[in-house]
Amino acid sequence: MAGLVALAVVAVVFAVLWFMAYANYAGLEARYAKLQSRYNTLEANYTNLKTNYNNLQSQYQVLQSQYSSLQSQYSSLQTNYTTLQNQYEQLQNLYQNLYRELSNSTYWELFTLLGQEEWNLEWPSLVELYSPYPRGWITAPANSTTASIVVGDSLPPDNYYSALVVVPSGFSARINMVVNMSAPVDVYVFNLGNYVQWLKGYSPPYYLYTQGTYISSTVTVPGPGIYAVVIYNPSNTTWAEYYSWSVNATFIQTSG
Repeated sequence: MAGLVALAVVAVVFAVLWFMAYANYAGLEARYAKLQSRYNTLEANYTNLKTNYNNLQSQYQVLQSQYSSLQSQYSSLQTNYTTLQNQYEQLQNLYQNLYRELSNSTYWELFTLLGQEEWNLEWPSLVELYSPYPRGWITAPANSTTASIVVGDSLPPDNYYSALVVVPSGFSARINMVVNMSAPVDVYVFNLGNYVQWLKGYSPPYYLYTQGTYISSTVTVPGPGIYAVVIYNPSNTTWAEYYSWSVNATFIQTSG
């Protein structure tokens, strides 16, 4: 009987120990499952972070390359800017020196500096009209404020004659022209650029336009510059005989 009791006690103890071991195992298995789930989540996050890191690394390399390229372009532009700045200062110095040299001279002297030969080749019609120089040019002498020219001849149909008034630096000019013709003529006063356009057949702006057989007109032109006083015979058949034609310029000092 005592043996049976001992066996029963032992059986109960083993049962209790087995139950306790099973309960611990089930708890550990549940904790393992949770840890495995967390591990899987962390692994997925790590994979995503690694992918994002690789993408950012690639973008960084692209931006680094672009930055290096922009830095190179900036250095090149900085060099070009410095070069242009130096050239600008050189040109400014040349301009100031040229202005000082020409401040007491006329634009006729400027044309001499530019080279009469190139001017002759470019505008042979002007050479024919104004050769030998300075015939046909009206410039203020160094010791006077007035200059004039008198023309007398016949003006064929659809033809013109002109005189150039050269206004030096620091002056404006009041131009007076008196025209007495046998037939109606047109009289213009252009600046040099618009005179060239008129010669090409355009209708550019002018400082003065009038027409008739007898004309006495005055116009003030700003200076410095070269201005053309043009007399044109618009008729296709009639010659216009000069009774008289004169151009007078009074030079008005504006500075210097």
